[in-house]
Amino acid sequence: MPTLYLDCTTGVSGDMLLASLSDAGRLCSYLEEQMAKLPLPGFRLEFAEARVAGIVTRRARVLQTASQPLRHLEDLTRIVEDAPYSEWVRKEALAVLRLLGEAEARVHGLPLEKVHFHEIGAVDTVVDVTGTLLLVEKLGVKRVAASAVNLGSGFVEIAHGRLPVPAPACAELAKGMRAFSTDIGMETATPTGLSLIKRLATTYGPLPEGVVRAVGYGSGTRSTDERPTFVRAFLIDEDEGDAA
Repeated sequence: MPTLYLDCTTGVSGDMLLASLSDAGRLCSYLEEQMAKLPLPGFRLEFAEARVAGIVTRRARVLQTASQPLRHLEDLTRIVEDAPYSEWVRKEALAVLRLLGEAEARVHGLPLEKVHFHEIGAVDTVVDVTGTLLLVEKLGVKRVAASAVNLGSGFVEIAHGRLPVPAPACAELAKGMRAFSTDIGMETATPTGLSLIKRLATTYGPLPEGVVRAVGYGSGTRSTDERPTFVRAFLIDEDEGDAA
């Protein structure tokens, strides 16, 4: 049962987590099969290779194949509850979605039930959350640790206008997390990525001591050679000490 260490020093998002875990465990085909079981029509998940600053990374994309309705937390909850996954995956997915909803509700001054997830963004969110948890379960992870999270800097355009980074929901979710900022001039952490780290990580800090068994690289659509961002997922056997 390995330890999963998530290196978020250049940022984190839901799709970057999906891609890095799939890459570390060579589980792209597995996840595509599992996502096809999700009771959510009108999308498909695709993986591709992407070079970022000369480094080969994995990239996950949720492609919309049909129009999507406006969805609230109640709708996403029903989708997760009806999914044919383990009790642990469903429970953890609902907890992550609630973290997301509560952050949005708090910054916008809305009741939780009034918070809505924008069209395809709701599909992305459900896929990123359930997919990441399915991969953690499949990898047989004993515990999850993470680095401090790079929140980025500059400004970001969202549905409510142009706001400074971290955007309000990200700032809300960062409470209680180890985080920092650089002068990269872009948003590097998303609400979904922060919610997953906040729920999964039990400790923050440097790479734990142990035998590194696998490393996966997951980049996002905003990652470029000039501004490389990716999550690195390390699978580590801590119990083996200095054994090779």
